[in-house]
Amino acid sequence: MSIVRLGSKGRLTLPAEVRSKVKATKFLVVLEGDSIRLIPLPDPLKIKGLIRIPWGVEELEEAGEQFVLKRDEG
Repeated sequence: MSIVRLGSKGRLTLPAEVRSKVKATKFLVVLEGDSIRLIPLPDPLKIKGLIRIPWGVEELEEAGEQFVLKRDEG
């Protein structure tokens, strides 16, 4: 466990021991009551190809267009 300080520009520096274990450079920041939770996000280039999507590009674009049309109606 470590204590870190929030800098004048709102920055936190994670200790080296934490950085070496997490090995992430981007995090999702979640406010949980009075606590802050950092969730490491994977590097998209490292997970490329690991997930198969059962739809083609055209189907995804069409679904996106339909979503926008419905959103704008309501």
